[in-house]
Amino acid sequence: MAGISPALSAQEGQKLDLCISRLLDNEPIQHIIGRCTFCEHTFKVNPFVLIPRPETEQLVSMAFNLPDLPKHVVVMDACTGSGCIAVSLKKERPEWLLYACDASPEALQTARENATLNNTEVCFSLTDILTSERPKGPFDIIVSNPPYVMAKEESSMKPHVLEREPHMALFVPDDNPLIFYHAIADWGKQSLTPNGWLLTEINPLLAEETLSVFTQQGYKNCKITNDIYDKQRFIRCQR
Repeated sequence: MAGISPALSAQEGQKLDLCISRLLDNEPIQHIIGRCTFCEHTFKVNPFVLIPRPETEQLVSMAFNLPDLPKHVVVMDACTGSGCIAVSLKKERPEWLLYACDASPEALQTARENATLNNTEVCFSLTDILTSERPKGPFDIIVSNPPYVMAKEESSMKPHVLEREPHMALFVPDDNPLIFYHAIADWGKQSLTPNGWLLTEINPLLAEETLSVFTQQGYKNCKITNDIYDKQRFIRCQR
């Protein structure tokens, strides 16, 4: 009869059953299909990288709208994970020079694959930004979505995040939750060009405290920006 889809084959039925079983086991749909969309581009994802969130797309838009940028912009994406930020920036601004780093070799491999998938050139490096061995730049923009979830927030997190996404990319110690922001602020003072910009995603629960990290380091034009859910999610400041 017209308008009625044919029945699934045995093989298709088995695949569907497997997908349903994996979903019931708290596996994210993005892991099951192996990809997701970010800034209208396709990215591979796996258990070694965070699944890009819609709100993080705003961080990319913020970079495009920064004032006083030079003709040839050099960007560092710290804690790049899947590479979604760096690749999206390069995709829309091919004239920009993009660098990106992460402390996870597996994440970097995924990021490299995503750069290739999107036909972009990004220079990746294995770097733990909590150490002093950071790329020296100079950079016009440092952008970052670092780990910022406190361990005490675990009880409010969904199982598919807590059980299936890398804790290394999510959590910070309760007794030092701003550890990555102190490192980024210090790095920016050493490696940003004069009047260079620093953009970072933050924990809304610690917005004012995080802003103080940058103001106390002498950054100017410091501003908190809300995300699409009206949560204090980003900080923009200038060296």
